[in-house]
Amino acid sequence: MALLALATATTAAAPTPSNPDNTTSPATTNASAPTYCVPRAVTPAEQSEIFAAFVQEFYVVRNVANAFKLYVVADYIQHNPYEPPNDAAGSVEYLTPIFSNLSIGVEILHQGFGGGIGPVAIADIFEFTDSCVKEHWDVTQELPADATNPLALF
Repeated sequence: MALLALATATTAAAPTPSNPDNTTSPATTNASAPTYCVPRAVTPAEQSEIFAAFVQEFYVVRNVANAFKLYVVADYIQHNPYEPPNDAAGSVEYLTPIFSNLSIGVEILHQGFGGGIGPVAIADIFEFTDSCVKEHWDVTQELPADATNPLALF
């Protein structure tokens, strides 16, 4: 079983009536390029709602492309050493097959998943620029086979 705890550097929310998709196309000559979130000023309460909506779309629904379209900036910065850096489109391409093949159960701020993975604690940290996810870090700690602490991990 693995656990996921979500944290935010500043928290996240939903599109507004004036910008229902909360998106814009990145500067490009490709008319079919995906759109991503354009930061706009929001209150802390709105940012918290945005974060909840992002978590729902990304972790629960597992619609990576839509979560990025609505809530992540085009020049997204990724600090995970195994994922493409600094590009929302690259992250969508990398994460979509992973998330579509996971068996995940979500409980508010924790989730469990199987698939031959031993006990592991994972914390995702997201930083926002106004209404949009700008950066992501994650920390992973596996439970050692010879752990002596009965309170290890969570």
